[in-house]
Amino acid sequence: MNMRRNVTRDLSTDRLALITPALLAVLLGASACRDDAGSASPDTIESWSLSEEPTVVIGGTDEREGYLLHRIFGATRLGDGRIVVANGSSLELKYYDPGGRHLFNSGGQGEGPGEFRSFGGFTRLPGDSVLVESWSKLTRFGPDGRQVSTSEYELPPRGRCTSIEGGHRLLPDGSILLVISVFVGLSADHEECPAPSEPRPPATIARFDPATGLLDTIAVLPDAEKVYGIESQYAYAKNLVHGIGRDRVYLGDTGSDTILAMGLGGDTLAILPVPFEAAMVPADAREKAFEDREWTGGGQTITERTTFIYPDNYPRYARLVAAPGERVWVMAYPSLTDPVMRWVLVNPQYSLRLDEGALWRVVNSDGRAIAEVRTPPGFFLLEVGDDHVLGLHKDELERESVQVHRLIR
Repeated sequence: MNMRRNVTRDLSTDRLALITPALLAVLLGASACRDDAGSASPDTIESWSLSEEPTVVIGGTDEREGYLLHRIFGATRLGDGRIVVANGSSLELKYYDPGGRHLFNSGGQGEGPGEFRSFGGFTRLPGDSVLVESWSKLTRFGPDGRQVSTSEYELPPRGRCTSIEGGHRLLPDGSILLVISVFVGLSADHEECPAPSEPRPPATIARFDPATGLLDTIAVLPDAEKVYGIESQYAYAKNLVHGIGRDRVYLGDTGSDTILAMGLGGDTLAILPVPFEAAMVPADAREKAFEDREWTGGGQTITERTTFIYPDNYPRYARLVAAPGERVWVMAYPSLTDPVMRWVLVNPQYSLRLDEGALWRVVNSDGRAIAEVRTPPGFFLLEVGDDHVLGLHKDELERESVQVHRLIR
């Protein structure tokens, strides 16, 4: 089924409403397409593991020049084993040899060629080049770490009451995955946008080609679970998540029982079952009724009280990470006892340290859950290889490192 749609000029709320029903119909019918093997008993799933000790550690307690890492935005392993770390505090790309020895830095904070005002997106391209997005500017670094090209682009026009949320998720072909959401508040022309009547209005996921300005709709899914107009927050909010592979994107709503595998051109490659059931939120995870938060501005400190809305069950899962062999790793939603902002489970820079580690199930292209693996405490998975995993680690003192573990099947 081809769900591709080109949008070159108008991205109005009316147009989003036109495309939403047809695309949501695919999702509503997905449950009927579920393969029962996808929800197989854990007894029928292989048990994979990671090496007890990491094979590579970069950063952590190592405070030597070149090794001190903070606010890690992302990291990737190149074809020859070298590791590139996007270090958010210095806005540098740090290159290391396969054993973790520091080689050199590229980039840095600034307005000049190869410099950044912030990190908005980071990915490895074919041929071991690296692409960085920063303030509507794309910079490509070659395999040797030198700047190859820089180009600027303009985001596509939005409707009066739509917004493009979050960072720009770079795809391996140099295009950008955008999430277009319903906007609440005042629009660009200072007219008020009405709050949606539903807690999860539809969000459009689209592929944007900065070279041509074409915007291709990939899918429409329920947006992240939010409360509009009052100082409340869902304690364990359902979220819109993604996992980016070499030739496909996995898209999911963490409250749904299906995951979409989409080609970069918008073709539906598979509708996969979620390999976890939703766990009940226990009584001790419902005890926090509110939280007072302080904001300082204009010489004043303002205290705002946020009340929490608790669901009966946790979301079914928390994250998606694409893996070789047309597989996707699905992370079970952790058994949290305190309310969390939804982004602390998906954003490496603000990631919550999970002291018990994270439980993952590996789903094949045919929807079968073939393996289960637990990542170590404090480990935020960034990348899966054929025989290794790479991720951000935070110790008990929140010191950051990039670690590589051997994957044992």
